[in-house]
Amino acid sequence: MGTGREKGARPGPARKVLVVDDEEWMRDACEQILQPEGLEVMTAADGQTGLEMARRHAPDLVLADLKMPGMDGIAYLQSVKALDPEVAAIVITGYATLETAVEAMKAGAYDFLAKPFKPADLRAVVRRGLEHRAAATRAAALLQGDAPAAELHLAMLAHRFKAPLAVLRQCVGVILEGYTGEISPRAKGMMEIVAQRADQMIQFVNDWLTLSRLEQGKEIQKIEAVPVAEVVKAVVERARQDARAERLAVQFVAAGDPGTIHGDPVALDELFSNLVDNAIRYTPPGGSVTVEVGGGADGVSVVVSDTGPGISPEDVEQIFEPFYRGQAQKSIPGTGLGLPIAKRIAEGHGGRIELQTAVGRGATFRVFLPRQGTRAGNGSPAPRQVAAQHP
Repeated sequence: MGTGREKGARPGPARKVLVVDDEEWMRDACEQILQPEGLEVMTAADGQTGLEMARRHAPDLVLADLKMPGMDGIAYLQSVKALDPEVAAIVITGYATLETAVEAMKAGAYDFLAKPFKPADLRAVVRRGLEHRAAATRAAALLQGDAPAAELHLAMLAHRFKAPLAVLRQCVGVILEGYTGEISPRAKGMMEIVAQRADQMIQFVNDWLTLSRLEQGKEIQKIEAVPVAEVVKAVVERARQDARAERLAVQFVAAGDPGTIHGDPVALDELFSNLVDNAIRYTPPGGSVTVEVGGGADGVSVVVSDTGPGISPEDVEQIFEPFYRGQAQKSIPGTGLGLPIAKRIAEGHGGRIELQTAVGRGATFRVFLPRQGTRAGNGSPAPRQVAAQHP
């Protein structure tokens, strides 16, 4: 139900989604929509079968129809939460009312989705649910382990921020979807502002946690051979689904096969997602965003160019600092953490980011990643390089 930035399913072990619905076409549709997101999708035709599958497969997220013969969605949700309190649960139904939405939330539902829904709506709610699951799981693991106090406090603080924000966003979504009855245009406008701000706060918490983990050397963990072109192409494909991208020409260009680098695929997905999202965010309708991937003997380069307003000379030197937002960008929603995250991930892989920009001529971010990179936890980043070009 939200409209905030979504980065989609990211590389790494496939997360499990269980769809429980008595309508075969709905199960098939959910599977076809979610599998391209890199998710392992399982289906069940009734609550009892779905409960047994949850016991056997321990899904990260369940989508349950509210109206099913035998065990209904609320009863199923309560049973699944008894098995795994941290599972992200989403109720889907064609009989949406305020009462059912509130009942589902009281039973532990993370979100509520009404039929019929668009594929983008399903992808968005599942992504948010999986992010919520990951945060809750991380916090629980830290509580049970020997994590440093600073990391434990950070995880718990982030989780405690996100939980009430998620509930706030759900309730606002129920009102905006009309389940509480008609509201005046003025009230709707005010609720849309609340929804937008809640989305921004949730994204801020996500970015803040990511940046903090990068600074602690915790975010770059799994080092393997990463086909960079495939990661970047997936990022671009997801970005094209963003409503803002529909107004732009978003292009992906690969100069042959640039090969692989040694790196963390999840962190690299975060790096490229932030740069592409940033380009789309600041490019006006009718403009273009181009993402090019190339390779050489020493490494791989990824270039993200836009036809936006560019960055002023006084902002260039500070654009990679946390929370900094240039004067021209303050009217556009953002956390001020996307570029610092991208910079730290590049440096954590032994690489660098170069910026070329001029006011009125767009911006180009060039990422270079060496073939070998650095080992996980290596605290020897390469120096940042910024090259501002002025007319």
